[in-house]
Amino acid sequence: MTLWLYLHCPSLLLDSLYVPSPEQAVGLVNEQEGRLVQLSVAANTHGLNTGMGLGAAAVNCHQLAVYPYCAKKEQSALEQLATQLYPLVAEISLNPPKGLWLHVSPMLALYQGFPPLWQAVTQTLVENGIRYQAGVGQTPRAAELMAYGHAGKVSTDPEHLQAALQQLPLAAAPLPETVKTQFTRLGFSQLGELVALPTASLMRRFPRTVVDYLAEVSDDKPTPLNYFQPPLQFFQQQVLLFELSEQAHLLPIIDNLVSALCHFLEQRSACTPALTLGFSLRDGCEETLPVMAAYGEKDPDRWMALVRLRLASWQVSQPVTAVSVAVTHINCHQPGQVDLFSPQQGDQSRDELVATLAARLGEEAVMRLAYVDHHRPEAASQYLPHHQRVTQLTSAPTRPRPSLLLPQPTPLVGKVTLREGPERIVTGWWEDAPIQRDYFIAQNAQQQWLWVFRTPEQTWFLHGWFS
Repeated sequence: MTLWLYLHCPSLLLDSLYVPSPEQAVGLVNEQEGRLVQLSVAANTHGLNTGMGLGAAAVNCHQLAVYPYCAKKEQSALEQLATQLYPLVAEISLNPPKGLWLHVSPMLALYQGFPPLWQAVTQTLVENGIRYQAGVGQTPRAAELMAYGHAGKVSTDPEHLQAALQQLPLAAAPLPETVKTQFTRLGFSQLGELVALPTASLMRRFPRTVVDYLAEVSDDKPTPLNYFQPPLQFFQQQVLLFELSEQAHLLPIIDNLVSALCHFLEQRSACTPALTLGFSLRDGCEETLPVMAAYGEKDPDRWMALVRLRLASWQVSQPVTAVSVAVTHINCHQPGQVDLFSPQQGDQSRDELVATLAARLGEEAVMRLAYVDHHRPEAASQYLPHHQRVTQLTSAPTRPRPSLLLPQPTPLVGKVTLREGPERIVTGWWEDAPIQRDYFIAQNAQQQWLWVFRTPEQTWFLHGWFS
C-alpha cells in the first residue's frame, strides 16, 4: 500500500524565528492587507486570531509585538525543515509556503512500522518548535486533505483512511471559494460526494483544475511532485525578532546553529575544517567571522570553544538582527593521528593548540615555516598562514639544519671543535650576490652545537644553533 504523510505548518515562519521569551505575544502581519497572518502561542491566549486587523489586535493585546511577514524567508524555513527531515525520509516534496509531502511507504520496513517513523518525525518538529497539522493518505492530495481537515489521530489503516477521507467536510478542500459555493448550492457537503461524481459530469460544470484535483485525490491521476534534494553545503540562519547587542545573548543562538551543523556532519560521517559566522546588522550590512579548526572537526563542544575564543576579539558594532553558520568545505571524517608510543603531554595535540591560538589571536597572527626553492640558507624558508598546506619540495635540504637560524651570519667568537662537514654551498652568481661557503657542525666549550661556515678568505661565521 502506498502511504503519504503530509505536514502543514501554519506558523512556520514565526516558529522558525528567535523569540527570547515564550510569554511574549508576537504576530506576523501582511503589510499589504494590514492583517495578522501568524501568531505565537502567547498571542493566541489573548484572544487574537489570524485574519484580525491590527486595530482590533491592539485593543485585545497591548503588549503584542508585530513584525512584517516575508514569503521569501518562509520558503527558506520550509527548505531548512525539509533538510532536517531528509535523514528520516528520503522522498520529500515541498508544497510552498507551509507544507511538506513525505513518501513514507519505502521507509516502513526500515523503521519496522509507521509508529517509530512518526515518532522520529514529530521529535524533529518538537525540537525545532514547529507547530504542525499532519495527515496520512494513500495519495499525496488525500494526505494533504487529512491534514487540513483535522481528521483526528494519524492512522495508517486503509479502511479508516478511506472512511475519514469520504467524511471530510467540503470546506477542508483547498479549492477556490467560488467553486465551493457552487458545490454547496448543488447540495454537496462532504468530499466523498464529489469524488463519487462522474468525471464527464464535473467537466461540464467546473474548470479543468478542479477535475484534475479530485482525480489526484482518488488516485485516478498522479500528483506531479518535485522531490527535494538537500544542499551539499551547510547554511542555516536564525532570524531574530529582537535586536541583540551583547555577545552573551548571541552565544545560545550560535550554539544551536553549531549543533545543527555537527548533526548535519554526523549524519554524513563528515567533518569540516572551517565554518563562517555571519551577522546581519541593523543597517543592512553583513559581518562574517571565519573560524578555523586544526583539522576536520565535527564535535560541537570543540567548535564552540573555538567560536568563543574567536568572538573574544570581535566587537558588536551594531545590533544584530540575524545570525548564520555556513560551511562550504566538507570532507570525510579523519580524526587527528596520535603517536602510539609517545607519552601523552597534554589534552591538546599540536594542531589543536595552533587552532586555539589562531582563534584567540586571529588567523593572521599564527604562521608556520615552509621551505622554498632557494639555495641560500637565510632565504630557504618563509612564513605561511598556519592552515595553508604546501607540498614537499624536491629541493628541501637533506643535510642537518639548525632549529635556530640567525637572520644574518655573525663573526664566530671563541674556539670550537668541528664535528661534521664540510658542506659547500655556492650560489647567487646570477643575482649579482654570489656566495661560497663551507658549512660545518661544530661544538663550543659550553657543549653547544653550532652551525658555522668558512669563506674562501678563511673567515669564520656563526649562522645558527642546533637544539
